[in-house]
Amino acid sequence: MTFHPTNNPLFWQQTADACFAQERYEKAAEAYLRMAELAPNDVDAWKGRGKALFALGRTADAAGCFERALLLLPDDEELLTLLADALDVLGEAEKKAACFIRLAELEAEK
Repeated sequence: MTFHPTNNPLFWQQTADACFAQERYEKAAEAYLRMAELAPNDVDAWKGRGKALFALGRTADAAGCFERALLLLPDDEELLTLLADALDVLGEAEKKAACFIRLAELEAEK
């Protein structure tokens, strides 16, 4: 197999980050998905895709991405906050409360 830039997760991360910064959220979500396909355990791929989907109003899909990222990095405060925001929009009060409880626990551990 020969090297091609589109087979490189870094290529997709740079593309996705640039699209997100330009508020081209649909393209960013697609690029983060490509990144996740190439590197399924990359937290940034799932976090970025979730943020792009949330910006597009695809809140349930965004929450799923944040949950996937939290499986990989369970104590990430930004991810917990992003998930809580998505759950708030979805009306999932109990799950949102669980996020805030975990955030408080992490704060107490500092």
